[in-house]
Amino acid sequence: MKFNILETGAFQSALVEFEHGEEFFSESGAMVRASGNVDLDVSTRSRGKSGIMGGIKRLFSGESFFLSTYKVGPGETGEVGLAPVLPGEMKTLNLDGSTTWVCSGGSFIAAGGEDVDLESRFQGFGSVFSGEGMFFLEVAGVGTALVGGFGALHELEVDGELTLDTGHLIAYEKTLDYKVTKAASSWTQSFLSGEGFVMKFEGQGKIIAQTHDATMFGATLGPLLPERN
Repeated sequence: MKFNILETGAFQSALVEFEHGEEFFSESGAMVRASGNVDLDVSTRSRGKSGIMGGIKRLFSGESFFLSTYKVGPGETGEVGLAPVLPGEMKTLNLDGSTTWVCSGGSFIAAGGEDVDLESRFQGFGSVFSGEGMFFLEVAGVGTALVGGFGALHELEVDGELTLDTGHLIAYEKTLDYKVTKAASSWTQSFLSGEGFVMKFEGQGKIIAQTHDATMFGATLGPLLPERN
C-alpha cells in the first residue's frame, strides 16, 4: 500500500494505491475520487471496534461519526484520491508498531496497514483551553497514517521541552507529555500578548505543527462576511 502526496504548496491531495488483501480507512467525506473497482464500506469504526460509542467519541474529537473503508477484489489493484477540508499541506506518519501517534481534532485523514487501530482518548478538562478539543485520536499499529493541516506542516524534534501555541498542533508521538498553561509569566501578560494559552511539551519525540490557526482565521474572516438573510 502506498500513500502518495500530490501537488506542492497549499492545495495538496493524496493518492492511495493498494491491492487485494489490503484495506485502509478514511474520514467520511475525505474521498475525492476512486477507481471503479473499489468497494467502499461505511461504518462507525474500522474493523468493527467500539461501535456507536467509537463514532460518538470521534465527534467530540472534531472528526466525523463515520469512517469509510476501501477494498478491492481478488487479483485487483485500486486507487483512491483523498483531500483535507482546509487548504494546506499533508503528511504521512510512519506507524512502526512501537510508537503511537496522537492526532488533534480534525487533522486525521486516513490510515492503513497491519492491525492499525484508531481510538479516541479523553485529554482532561484542561484541554478545553488548548483550542484542540477534549478528545484526541490515537493511531497505532504497523502501517501509515495521513494527516492534513491549514498552511504548511513542519516536523519538530523534541528533546527536553518545547512550547507550541494552541491551535497549531497536528499530531505528536505519545512518548511526549504536555500541559496547557499561560504563555507569559502572568495571565495578564499572556492575554495582552495575544497568545493566551500554550501547550508545553516535555520528553523525547516528534511533533507535527501547522503554520496557521484555522480558528483564528475564522474569527478574523467572520466579521468581514456579509450578514445572512
